[in-house]
Amino acid sequence: MQCDFQNVTDILINNMGSSVTMYYNNLLNILFGSYLAETSVYEFDRPIATKLHKGIIRVAPEMSEFYLNADRSVLCKDIKELLQYIFDKPNTYKEIYQLIKYDETLSVEYRKQICSSCKPTYTDDTALTNIIYEAVYIAVTRQYTKSDNGYIAMSYSNPLAPVNDALFANSEYVAPCRHFCGRDDELDELHSLVQNNSTVIITGFAGIGKSELIRAYAQKHKSEYAHFGYYFYKDSLKTIIANVLNDPVVDMDTRYQNNLELLSSLGKGVLLIIDNFNATPEDDECFYDLLDLSCTVIFTSHMKYDELCTYELKEFRSFNISLELISKFYPYQNSDRDALIHILSEIGNHTYCIELCARLMNKGLYTPKTLSRKLYGGFRYIAERFAATKDKHSRKKTYYDHIKDLFDLIGLPERHQNILQMMIVAPYDGIRKDFIANLMGLRNMVIIEDLIEVGLIQEYDNGTITLQSLIHTLVKAELKPDSENCSALIESIRAICVNEAFDMEIDSEKMHDIISFAITDIDFKDFDDYAPFLHDCYKFSERFGISYYTGFLITQEKGLHHSSDAKQSTLYLSDAASFEMLQGNLNKALEYQEQAVKRSRDCDDILLQANTVNTYGYYLNLADRKEEALNAMQIGIALFDQLDGDGTFYFDKYRAIINYADLLFSLGRTDEAISQVSSAEKSLQEYGLQDTEVYADCIYSLGLYHLCLNDSSAGNELVSAFRIFIDLYGKDSDFVHTRAAELQSYTPNAHNNIMECEPLKRLLGE
Repeated sequence: MQCDFQNVTDILINNMGSSVTMYYNNLLNILFGSYLAETSVYEFDRPIATKLHKGIIRVAPEMSEFYLNADRSVLCKDIKELLQYIFDKPNTYKEIYQLIKYDETLSVEYRKQICSSCKPTYTDDTALTNIIYEAVYIAVTRQYTKSDNGYIAMSYSNPLAPVNDALFANSEYVAPCRHFCGRDDELDELHSLVQNNSTVIITGFAGIGKSELIRAYAQKHKSEYAHFGYYFYKDSLKTIIANVLNDPVVDMDTRYQNNLELLSSLGKGVLLIIDNFNATPEDDECFYDLLDLSCTVIFTSHMKYDELCTYELKEFRSFNISLELISKFYPYQNSDRDALIHILSEIGNHTYCIELCARLMNKGLYTPKTLSRKLYGGFRYIAERFAATKDKHSRKKTYYDHIKDLFDLIGLPERHQNILQMMIVAPYDGIRKDFIANLMGLRNMVIIEDLIEVGLIQEYDNGTITLQSLIHTLVKAELKPDSENCSALIESIRAICVNEAFDMEIDSEKMHDIISFAITDIDFKDFDDYAPFLHDCYKFSERFGISYYTGFLITQEKGLHHSSDAKQSTLYLSDAASFEMLQGNLNKALEYQEQAVKRSRDCDDILLQANTVNTYGYYLNLADRKEEALNAMQIGIALFDQLDGDGTFYFDKYRAIINYADLLFSLGRTDEAISQVSSAEKSLQEYGLQDTEVYADCIYSLGLYHLCLNDSSAGNELVSAFRIFIDLYGKDSDFVHTRAAELQSYTPNAHNNIMECEPLKRLLGE
């Protein structure tokens, strides 16, 4: 039997409910209700219905054309209306499935395509709707030829819309894939843009669905044009245009010019589509010739084009649409929804990835729950091979290899690869281009703009950039960022972490995200490089007091702790002490720091020794062990003095001086304390570091000292200090609140209430 109009409708009528009066023309009126409404016909005439049933006449060309151009949902809507009259749904499903499967007039490839996406037996109404759609669509759109006994079906290879156009006889148009869905709004938006512009470029991330969108657009709107041509860009636009009308007697350049003039003369009667134009205007000398045509030209490309009319296709606008695409391959249950939503989140709701996941589940390789768990480790670890089609080519590969084929990272110039390696640290919500460029040691944005243009770096509307999660995964796996190829980036991160002068100029949250990506995604080849990097990052995080990051960093350090290396051991113990202090565990902090002091004595590093013993003195002071604290701090200051001749500026020295002065002041050695901090303040001014936290700490300490001494200069000093604190951390930050509370604790012992100082009240609020 053939999947023709007579057999398909016979199966349907034979499975209609016996309790309902259902004649053949009633079946046709419901099944093709949308077509009747479009043509303003109330119902099929009984004689026509009878002749269709007997095969005496064929389906009207107008009806075939309607369903060739209509969206799949149009016919499916009418089929769903018909389902209420079918009493034996499993049998209906079985008969239609077998009708398609064993119809030898359908190409083997096409039958495989349908049967692989539909189960052999009935599962639910959605499945039944889909299989009826396939059969009815074939029946009304296939060609029939007249025989002695009426009309019989001809061979049918696939559902391509016929293009009977002498101008574009070599058009390469293919209809959208059978599972195309969820882009109704985008099709309307694109149509609006096309109506007002002669040339439109559809842009978007590779695999997002640009080709399917333009094929669906062509299917829906090509009838509005007298001539329609669709071509895949392969090597040059000149080749495409020169061969639109191919006169073998004339050379290519002449054919090209003649065809350009012809297309332009036909004006708005021509729709020309160039798919996969992944080239810059400079790469193809004929690009601007096409822009000048009077006819309508639409390109698709994953590249960006400034100052041209573009329509950017993005991810599906809701998870429900993504789930609709999954259902085209895999009939999931409601109980699967949460697992599927997690899968969609893990793959960034990327269209081609959604299809790949659906194919995995359809082949029985995974359930939604098992695939959801698998994706926690990343799609690199899905080892099974399965077939998927992209740009007309079906390949059997792993999930990762299917995605890798979209992006040829290895084919990029070495310098471009290197920028992608360092871009691995970019936060997903974006980072300023100038900031990341400075981190990577770039003198200009040329390579970054190149990578944006080809779609490998994503640029947001506010000028920030990032790597999409798919590219991030590919860069990590293919280009393997490590401490050697990312050395410039690593040194820049360390410089920011240790230099407090940068604190005013950076977004600390972004910087912490960068540090996290650097730690998790860059392979540090040498432990001796990695441990100091972690230490510097910890010191940065400690300054901002963000417990999540300090906890993360101290865990990383602990995992690398080697007691045999004195320096690394000292760094870890000192940071561990700091972390305990942030948790409010002073005794534990003292224990760690005392161990750090002992280990530092085995290091040939005066700066490390100075910092370690000074910090120990600070903790001793907090524990009210003042004589021990004074001794430790004096040793630390003396060690810092040994470094004065090396020409290097050390912020830590000034913080040590402030801690030492605070201790002196608490011991009643007021003049010494003020002298120490005043000298430090003057030195920082000479270095131009008045916007740093350590400078603010200096004048804050002086303000507290003068407040206790009833000196009128206290107000100005404290106001200046809090202005810097607020600029650095924000008025509502824990840091500012802590300092304000500390200041409040000094006021009962002062002769005036500094909190009533008007400038300070305005600054801190009530």
